[in-house]
Amino acid sequence: MKYRAKTYAKDGTIKYLFDVVGRNFIGDNIEVSIESAFIDLPDRKDNKPRYILCLSSQKGCVFTCLMCANMREGYYGNLTASELNEQIDLVLERDGNLEKILEAGSVEYAFMGHGEPLFGNHVIKSIIEHKGKVKDTRFALSTLGIPRTIKKLTKHELPYPLRLELSLHFPNDKLRNKWLVQNSFVNQLPDLNIKKALDEAEEFIGKFGGKVTLNYTLIDGINNTDNNLQEIASLLEGRNGFYVKVMKPNLTSSLVYSWKGRSLGCSKDTRTYKPKEFRDKLLELGIESTYFESKGTDIFAGCGMMRVRFGRKEGVFVTGGIPEANPARIGLD
Repeated sequence: MKYRAKTYAKDGTIKYLFDVVGRNFIGDNIEVSIESAFIDLPDRKDNKPRYILCLSSQKGCVFTCLMCANMREGYYGNLTASELNEQIDLVLERDGNLEKILEAGSVEYAFMGHGEPLFGNHVIKSIIEHKGKVKDTRFALSTLGIPRTIKKLTKHELPYPLRLELSLHFPNDKLRNKWLVQNSFVNQLPDLNIKKALDEAEEFIGKFGGKVTLNYTLIDGINNTDNNLQEIASLLEGRNGFYVKVMKPNLTSSLVYSWKGRSLGCSKDTRTYKPKEFRDKLLELGIESTYFESKGTDIFAGCGMMRVRFGRKEGVFVTGGIPEANPARIGLD
């Protein structure tokens, strides 16, 4: 893996580009670039580390989710365990990042860039093999919850605390499997099943403790209705240890709404809610919920905005190229 470029956000987030060798669908080696980000969250709660390294786990992704920028770029293989730890080291050796986490005394390495971290054993192996730079080293990952993958994760003994996030986004299997689409170049995976994923996540909570985050990005008219609220309540009835993280869509997610309109969702007369309103409605239903906005969105380092890249330009890279969505169609401002 080789460092190639970086770019800076107004809020202090730094995004990095690293060259790696991938393999295309006909088996030829191809050079691609993955993205990582160093994020400072000084007001983070619940004693979570201030600094996060948002890491990519694959060269592209095995899914082509309609709300993710990486949907257009394909899949070129998993990063190996050694490449994953090399990615961490390459981020830490730049811009005084290692000094920052040493001063803070803690860090969280989050596999939440592009890629599905539980497609294979590479991420689990990298956590087991990692040699922490600070005493309070933690890991986190966000997964779509392919059947049996969280169960497989739970069977391992891990040397560091691991925080689990399930990318729910839609409250029923029909919508989930329509929007969170499998890559056509990957052998067919089992359909996503919310109940199975939540059951496996409960086993994870039973072994490792803590809470599992359910990520929920709103797409207006698709997953932010009164009916969707009731669906979430039904999913979590009788379950403990979960909370819903409601997110405003970033630019890439908003574009989906401009492309698809309401053809995949509800009729125009259905009551919908903006992100903070949706969170408040969940709280009224007795469901623990928070509202979250990504950092680094001006350099496309926010949730769903990272993607595999191509080309050889050195130095600071430009992150544009995605047109502005029509705000009137987004409906969430």
